[in-house]
Amino acid sequence: LLVTSGHRGVGGALVIDGHLHTGSAGLALEVGHLTVDPQGRPCQCGNRGCLNSETDPDALFAAAGLSPEPGRPLLDQARELCRAAATDERARAAVEHVIDRLGLGLAGVANILNPDRVVLSGLHLDLLEAAPERLRAVVAERCLWGRSGRVPIVGAELAHGALAGAAELGWGPYLADPQSVPTG
Repeated sequence: LLVTSGHRGVGGALVIDGHLHTGSAGLALEVGHLTVDPQGRPCQCGNRGCLNSETDPDALFAAAGLSPEPGRPLLDQARELCRAAATDERARAAVEHVIDRLGLGLAGVANILNPDRVVLSGLHLDLLEAAPERLRAVVAERCLWGRSGRVPIVGAELAHGALAGAAELGWGPYLADPQSVPTG
């Protein structure tokens, strides 16, 4: 199970026996719309407290009571805020708040899918690095099978997991119409 957050929102992917699980309509694992705080921040989907709106860079800045600097990449600034948690109380409290929401979401998905591991990338990798034991504890506390054996939560090995350049062209037909692309 991969869960990631870039500049905005949250994405997910599930790999089963070496193949990406796409679901019946090609839209599986919209983990960003899993509710982790019913009274939380508004999400672009119309709900409140989705993983999207509770664990992305904007959520981290909101939890810290700060605004990102205009003109600088949002993800870079959020990563800096995560690193500041080692010495800054405001940053630490914000990181812990966002980690608690992320942990709720990861445990919910793990309870349903029972993955052999959870891989985090993007801002979520930075959150894991800022407070690895806290994230693992939240997941273990809420994960049914985590009590008997914790699901490994690891960082992605790729620094930039997003599609780039020519590789993105191969996904064009799939992204345009997931149902029209043959599988197998």
